[in-house]
Amino acid sequence: MKTLILLLFLCFAPALLADTAPNWNQLSVQQQHVLSAMEGKWYSMPIERRQQLLKKADNFSKLTPVQQEKILQRFETWKNLPDDQKENLRKRYKEFNGLPADQKAEARKRLEWFQALPDDQKEALRDKWQSMTPEQKQKLRERFNNMTPDERKAARERLMKFRQNRAK
Repeated sequence: MKTLILLLFLCFAPALLADTAPNWNQLSVQQQHVLSAMEGKWYSMPIERRQQLLKKADNFSKLTPVQQEKILQRFETWKNLPDDQKENLRKRYKEFNGLPADQKAEARKRLEWFQALPDDQKEALRDKWQSMTPEQKQKLRERFNNMTPDERKAARERLMKFRQNRAK
């Protein structure tokens, strides 16, 4: 009987060990540095999530110093967000991942356009958006979503010209 138990253990040991992630103090110094924003929640995370994070931390050393700094800043920003904002971002991320590829590409294109704007124009657009009622926001979303890509491009160009003329 003992032999049978030992054989079963030896057969299933690799599977059992594969479903574990190291304790925080077993991580390398570099892994702990990269994942420092997760330290307080490390043990409450599912094993699969910890394993994903470890893979990302291991790939971190392959990045340029600029890329590494950008990631560390994002982790720090995330760490300091209130829980309700984190939950909202998780929800929006999940919604984004559910979009068809063409809609994802369009959303990325819009983000790149926005990020290319000068800071004062970004701030003006944010202020305008925040001053709108939920109904106005929904109407604008619907209008924009019903445009063809060419109509969206033309609308962006008109907005840019308007902003440039207003700045003069």
